Amino acid sequence: MADDSHARPPHETDIAVAAQAHVAYTRRQHFAGLNGIRCLAILAVIWHHAPHPAWMPIMTRGFFGVDLFFALSGFLIATLLIREKAKSGRVSLKNFWIRRMLRLVPAYYFLLAALVVVYLVFKPGSPDTAKLVNGLPVYALYLSNWFHPDAPNLAPTWSLATEEQFYLVWPLVEAFAAPLVGGAIWLAAFVGNQLVNFGLLDGVIAQHFGLAPDQHPEILQTTFTPILLGVALAHLLHRRGTYAIVARVAGWRGASWAYALLLLALLNLPAADISGAFRLALHGVSVLFIAAIILRPQGLLARGLESRVPNYIGTVSYGMYLYHLFCMHAATAIASKAGAPWAIFILTALLTLLVSAASYHVLEKPFLAMRSRFRILNPAADPREPNPALT
Repeated sequence: MADDSHARPPHETDIAVAAQAHVAYTRRQHFAGLNGIRCLAILAVIWHHAPHPAWMPIMTRGFFGVDLFFALSGFLIATLLIREKAKSGRVSLKNFWIRRMLRLVPAYYFLLAALVVVYLVFKPGSPDTAKLVNGLPVYALYLSNWFHPDAPNLAPTWSLATEEQFYLVWPLVEAFAAPLVGGAIWLAAFVGNQLVNFGLLDGVIAQHFGLAPDQHPEILQTTFTPILLGVALAHLLHRRGTYAIVARVAGWRGASWAYALLLLALLNLPAADISGAFRLALHGVSVLFIAAIILRPQGLLARGLESRVPNYIGTVSYGMYLYHLFCMHAATAIASKAGAPWAIFILTALLTLLVSAASYHVLEKPFLAMRSRFRILNPAADPREPNPALT
C-alpha cells in the first residue's frame, strides 16, 4: 500500500510532527546542554564576585547566574514530579525529600563545619568568628534568606535557602493540588512576587514593619520568578498542545543563539536598573533560552554546552557555588601581587574547580549513590536530575 503521508494537508503534517516530537520529549531522561548552562551560570557568579578590570564595565551582572540556576531548578524538579505523578498516579514525597537531602546536605554541612574550625583556630574571638558561630543555626536550617547573620564566606547561602524552601513546598502542590488549584497557587505566587519586584508593596511594608526597601530581609529581595517560570515551562512542555506552542516560540533553528545574544545584550545595557519590568524580561528570555536548548539538543550550541568541559563544570557546579568565596580569599592572597584582576578571577576559578572536584568525588558521590534506594515510584519517569540547578 502506498504511503499517503504526502497527501496530508500541511497543517496535518505539522501536527503529526509536533506529536512525534512531544512523545520523544516525554521519553527523554537526559536534557543535553543543561549542565553546560550551569557551567555558564557558575562562572558568571564567580566573575561577579571577583575583582574586575576598571576598563571593563560590561559583564558586571554575573549575579544573574543565580537566576539561571533558579530557572533550571524549577524546570527540572517540576518535570521530575510531573512525570512521576503521570506514570504512577502519585508522588513519593518522602523519597523526593530524602534524595534532595542526600544531594545537598553533605557538602553544605561540610562547608559549615570547616569554616567553624578554621575561624575558631585561626581567628578566635574575632567579630567574623562570632558572626559565624552565632549565625550557625540560621545557616544550618536554611533560613539565611529570612535572617542574615553576615558570616564570612556564606553570603551566597541565601539562594540555597530559597531553593530548599522551594523543594519543601512545591512538591506538595504537585502531589496534592488539582490542576486548576495548582495553577491558581502558581499564579498567586507569581503575581505576589511581581508586586514585590515592582516595588508596589514598599509602602505597605514601610507602614506596617518600618522597613525601607534597602532594609528588607533577603526573602523580600529575592525573586522567585525564574523558579516559577521554570515550573511553568515544565508543565507547558509536558502537555502536547502547549508543547507545540513552546516549540513554535523556542524550537526554531537558531533560537538558542538568538535568545542567548538577546540575554547578553539585556545584561549589558548601561545604567539599566535590574528590577521591575526589566528583570521580568530577563527572566522570560532566560527561560526561553533554556527551552530552546531543550527543544533542539542536536543544535550546535546545545552540543557545545554538552561537551566534556562545560558538562563536567556543570556537574560540580554545586560545590563551586559553595566553595568559591573561600577559594577567592586564597586566590586573592596569592594573585594580588600580580596587580591583575584577571589573575584573581582565573586562579579563583581553577582553585574552586579543584576543590569542588575533590568534594564531588570524595564527599558527595557516596551520598549520591545512596539515592538509588529512594527512587521515584516509576523509574521511567525520571529525567535523570544529575545536578538540578544549584543542587
